[in-house]
Amino acid sequence: MIEMVIFDMDGLLLDSEQMYQRGWLKVAKNHGISLTEADMRGWSGQSASQTMAKLANHFGSKEIVEEMKAEREVFIADELARGALKLKPYAKETLAKVREKNLYCGLATSTLKKRGQMYLDYFDLAPFFDAITFGDDVKELKPDPEIYLATAAKVKANPKYTLAAEDSLTGAKAAMQAGMNVVLIPDQSLPANHRDPAEIGLTPFLQGTSLKVLLDFLKTL
Repeated sequence: MIEMVIFDMDGLLLDSEQMYQRGWLKVAKNHGISLTEADMRGWSGQSASQTMAKLANHFGSKEIVEEMKAEREVFIADELARGALKLKPYAKETLAKVREKNLYCGLATSTLKKRGQMYLDYFDLAPFFDAITFGDDVKELKPDPEIYLATAAKVKANPKYTLAAEDSLTGAKAAMQAGMNVVLIPDQSLPANHRDPAEIGLTPFLQGTSLKVLLDFLKTL
């Protein structure tokens, strides 16, 4: 029995992770700082604070990171303005199917509310969700289970009967620790995400290369 489906956002519903990385590469180059895709492996699915800590360690100064972060926000705004950010394949179709099946639909994202709400408005996604939890709505972020438990609690869904769709093992671990069934869909734009779920002791309820695997399952309910 399934009561609810909870989605991550970046890298699962939105093809944003590669955009974030391009942004960091661009601003690092502007500052004459060495940064490669290899340096950024493992950042996907982590909280802003975790990523910032790694950046500060890499660049040697929180002040430089803050300056670069502001420049990257301009880059992201420019990407949105020119329509470069896209939804992942089957994103809206899958969200619509959750609603059609009269299941609760949730969003649990480490993205902070200001940016997350901007994305929801840009793609007109908010109407699909019964419960939304952003990174600044909780004390602990993924891989802590708090964000998933908080999202399910908003509609009183039982975690045992909840599916959690994630693109990273960091997020998948949070959902697993919340007692939910994990749908693992590694972000195809980030090779670093293609890791064995057995690393975290996870056997996914479903696993595939796109949201079509979840969409097809929902059609059987």
